[in-house]
Amino acid sequence: MSKLRLYLSTVAHLKPSQVFYRVWRRLGGKTRLRIGFAAKPDVGKADISRISVLPELDFDPVFLARFDVDAIMADRVELLHHEERIDWSRSWHEWLSTPLWRYNLHYCEYLLPLAKAYLDTGDRRCVDKGKAIVDSWIAVCPEARGGWAWDPYVISMRIVNWLAFYGELRDELGEDEAFVNRMNASLAEQYVYLSQHLEKDLLANHYLENLKALVLLACYFGDGETLGVALPMLQRQIDEQILPDGMHFELSPMYHKIVLEDLLRVATALRACGHDAGGLVERFRLQDMCDCLYSMERGTNRTPLFNDCGDNVAKSCNSLLICALTRFDVKPEYRNVFRDAGYCFLEGKIANRYVKVIFDAGAPGPLYALGHAHCDALSLEIFVDGEPWIVNRGTYAYQDKRRLEFKGTVSHSVVQAERMEQSECWAFFRMARMARVHSVVCTDKRLSAVMRDYTGNVIVRAVELTDYGVKVVDKGEANIRIAAHFHVPGSVGVSLQEAQLEDIAPCFGVLEPGFRWSQSGLGEIVSRIDLIHKSIRQVSVAERGVH
Repeated sequence: MSKLRLYLSTVAHLKPSQVFYRVWRRLGGKTRLRIGFAAKPDVGKADISRISVLPELDFDPVFLARFDVDAIMADRVELLHHEERIDWSRSWHEWLSTPLWRYNLHYCEYLLPLAKAYLDTGDRRCVDKGKAIVDSWIAVCPEARGGWAWDPYVISMRIVNWLAFYGELRDELGEDEAFVNRMNASLAEQYVYLSQHLEKDLLANHYLENLKALVLLACYFGDGETLGVALPMLQRQIDEQILPDGMHFELSPMYHKIVLEDLLRVATALRACGHDAGGLVERFRLQDMCDCLYSMERGTNRTPLFNDCGDNVAKSCNSLLICALTRFDVKPEYRNVFRDAGYCFLEGKIANRYVKVIFDAGAPGPLYALGHAHCDALSLEIFVDGEPWIVNRGTYAYQDKRRLEFKGTVSHSVVQAERMEQSECWAFFRMARMARVHSVVCTDKRLSAVMRDYTGNVIVRAVELTDYGVKVVDKGEANIRIAAHFHVPGSVGVSLQEAQLEDIAPCFGVLEPGFRWSQSGLGEIVSRIDLIHKSIRQVSVAERGVH
């Protein structure tokens, strides 16, 4: 009965169409752009000049640093901090590492470091290696074989990297007409397949990625009919998924950056096809999204780890903002409160050190798309001179038994009541009953919010910048025992009173030793995070209820 209740509580959040399409897809039904429709690519009209080259994204230094070109040339590929030796004639279908790792292998992002290495050195072997990788995929991954290669999300990510690889090396690849014809034939096949297998059951960022890919390929193949169908659908998703304050509605800073890159690529392609640039900035919410990204990451050196989030997946903040400025003259503006998303920021100088506090006072995510939501309401991250000082654990395990551990309450720098999870994360991508946050107050030096967990326990957390660092006050209802948890990266070197040592693994696989410090008590806990003396300590635990 308990499992049935969890299913019913989860399904209650979904749109009826999601339930229908989940069943329909499992029965083998197609999910087309519209009934009876399929994309109509004309390979003879393929034109890479319609897909603008964006070296500021393709060759983002932070992105390129993930890859070792010499290793790729020697058939070794490192993705998500894990390396595998690749046999290009068969590894596309081998059970290498984790499912997420295998998906990333099929994304083909590592083609772009090869392109950059050729442009820097003139070493033709880099071009030949990239062509060989694309040819191997075409030969080994026909549509009939299916599998990970033909997952709609994977197709949506891969085509961007193939087009970017072609665009960056247009002259060099153009010399091999036979290769370009093979690649175009495969892109056309993937285009038609994707137009009939949209992820209408998942929606959210998956559906947006599908539509992004269709719009780019419609521009590439000069397919005006498909563009006329897909572009309005993409626009509706932008209107729904980008909150009024500019944050992507799944509330993951990492996915926000991925979606911003998507929209920058689509906007530049549409402009190359004759659309008005100013209208694209407004329609695609580029200013609002850049404001949100800039405000979130100003004063940090990495992606903040709220909800499903890692620091080695999306392009860097700098590259995205440079692209928006260069291509569309978007200049980001700082704001300290994003009320629709629920993110608030404190910034200030303490003992000549720049301190940034990021506070999550939002919902877990959109009700019908909670797959990437964590139990992190009222959690915070603190950066000092750009370096992370108090952190969340992020997402290391994505499709294995440890995933629920990383989504759980104690994996975040958060406050918890009666050892209860804030929300019911009961499967890898499922959430039933959930926490609610309200009464958010944010000033220049202090912020606070109220959280009610899914069992009804109410907690208030207040965060304040002081002359020594950060003061955190957590209050619960009478006779409710609460616990405050703080995760500290091992590189910080803090001294923790009554510390509990454990391994922390943020950032999709960066195993970073560190500490979790916890303090529990009835009613009220006051924690002093001393940035001057590099210490965290409990100031007081009130053994009484606070109303």
